[in-house]
Amino acid sequence: MTVPSASRIPGTPGLLRTINDRAALELLLDEGPMTRSRIGDRTGVSRPTASQIVARLEESGLIEATGVVQGARGPQAVTYAARTDVVVGLALDVLPGGVRASVVDALGRPLGDTDVRSGPDRTALDDVRTARRDACAAAGVPQERVACVVVGVQAAPDPRSGDLALVGELPGWPRHGLRAHLENALGVSFRIENDVNLAAIAERDAGREDATFSLLWLGEGIGLGSWVDGRVHRGTAGGAGEIGYLPVPAHHIDDSVNAQDLVGGLRIAEIAARAGLPGVGDATPYDTVVDVLARHVGTPETDRFVADLARRVAVVLQPVVAILEPDTVVLGGPTGVAGGAALAEETARLLRTTDQATGSIVTSAVPELAVLRGARSVVAQDVRARLLAAAGRPGHAPAAMPTVSG
Repeated sequence: MTVPSASRIPGTPGLLRTINDRAALELLLDEGPMTRSRIGDRTGVSRPTASQIVARLEESGLIEATGVVQGARGPQAVTYAARTDVVVGLALDVLPGGVRASVVDALGRPLGDTDVRSGPDRTALDDVRTARRDACAAAGVPQERVACVVVGVQAAPDPRSGDLALVGELPGWPRHGLRAHLENALGVSFRIENDVNLAAIAERDAGREDATFSLLWLGEGIGLGSWVDGRVHRGTAGGAGEIGYLPVPAHHIDDSVNAQDLVGGLRIAEIAARAGLPGVGDATPYDTVVDVLARHVGTPETDRFVADLARRVAVVLQPVVAILEPDTVVLGGPTGVAGGAALAEETARLLRTTDQATGSIVTSAVPELAVLRGARSVVAQDVRARLLAAAGRPGHAPAAMPTVSG
């Protein structure tokens, strides 16, 4: 005879306690500090039951008393808030020369940041260990409280195996078994994400309400992140959006054979030099070109640069709008941000002359730290899920910490 699990037996005291505790903790996470009475009213339980919930959550360290309020009648009442620092996450943006990192709580708030500069003998494990140590020190949070890590990489991570394909400049980071390697060494869960997909998540969080949008990342490398049906489209093996490898018909522009050749970092210096931007030659480093563009907005030289770049971007976007037909195309990354509204407007004008219908084309709402901000958003959801899961376990001890002291 099959015995039903406790989670399927309606009305058992343990199940009801779990439901009530999770509901109360979620309420405090979403709406902030409340009194016992208010918790009872909002969760629909009696005041004695609300007191029991608060006692359990406070004893476990998941909530804490934060102050008192004067009631309309009677004595002052204690207010309680969720302890969002009990379990934290680590957000990482892996760059060719190092790592940007943030410690993040369950509300998505960055508690501490750091920039790690990697040496010639860098390894993935050293990068993550150093980033965790320094970001936790900046946050004033013990490293042991980091329960999960979200890593943005310039590659196509397979969501099942954690293997990396179509890798950009990622020295010292293994292509195979990356996730398992890091989890086994550090004892916390890892999620490996494509950097442009994380930037698209940051774009959504910045207030973009389109049902579908595509973010064309224009930097040293290029990529595409598409928001479809309420989520980022990653593809079967994580390689959706690796548009840099796409062959393009660009013989009327130059000798480019793919999208990366046409608008990637190496080509940007050539375009800027041809436009006459001061101090820029064909071999000027990409970051320098972007800085020069930012200092010469609205000049004839920049206008020429934008006109040349826009016809290239339009070529890259034609298959995107033909296949996805997104409500909006966002131009992001350092080049997209430097080109600004002028680049978006000229690209839209050129696309309207083709057979590919398109919605609006806009510049990014996240001009800085887009990948890191996306990683913060994802890891905050993971931390929140762990806190709520802890409220459903006997003793309520979060997975990241055996016990929680005040």
